[in-house]
Amino acid sequence: MRKFYCLFLAVFLAVAGAEALLPEPLPQPRTSGGEGIFTLLEKRASGTRDAFPTGAVSDQELATILWAATGRNRNGSGWTVPVGMGRPPHVKVYVVKNDGAFIYDWQKHALGELTKKNIKAEVTQDDFVKNSAVILVFVADTAANKRAEMDNILVGAMSQNVYLAADALGIKTRYLMTLKADGIRRELKLNKTDVPLCIMPLGK
Repeated sequence: MRKFYCLFLAVFLAVAGAEALLPEPLPQPRTSGGEGIFTLLEKRASGTRDAFPTGAVSDQELATILWAATGRNRNGSGWTVPVGMGRPPHVKVYVVKNDGAFIYDWQKHALGELTKKNIKAEVTQDDFVKNSAVILVFVADTAANKRAEMDNILVGAMSQNVYLAADALGIKTRYLMTLKADGIRRELKLNKTDVPLCIMPLGK
């Protein structure tokens, strides 16, 4: 009887743990309205280091920016970033906030929790980035893509999508290659073939 109870408890805890790791669905992204593309291109500018905004970014706004970032923006009929062609993007997007760190699941439009810790100090040495509401971390999956130059092209397109979506929502961001690669690898539990490329803080 005791063995049966222990087995039941082990199975229960395993199931409970699996459920805890299920991705948390995000709100549907905003897909219409806002200013025209030429207005946004004219306004597009990086947030300044000495006055980067620290206001909160809502789940709805974050959902829209993540949806824009990965480039799957045509209702399943195509991508707005290179090397998509119906395959997963070779650059993964992680979300770092005060209440934890997450990986964005572009297929389910959801966040998978990796830790409940605030790991901002392990991601960047810049105080203005640590004080921002959200930090996006772009990581190349070199096991999926053998051409390193394509990873840089891809993250360039993804970051431009972030800039445009953020500006449309009144959110500031900044593209930064100054990051703590070892801290990112450790805290985000990256594979050996994963390479951190850049970070982008978000704030209102």
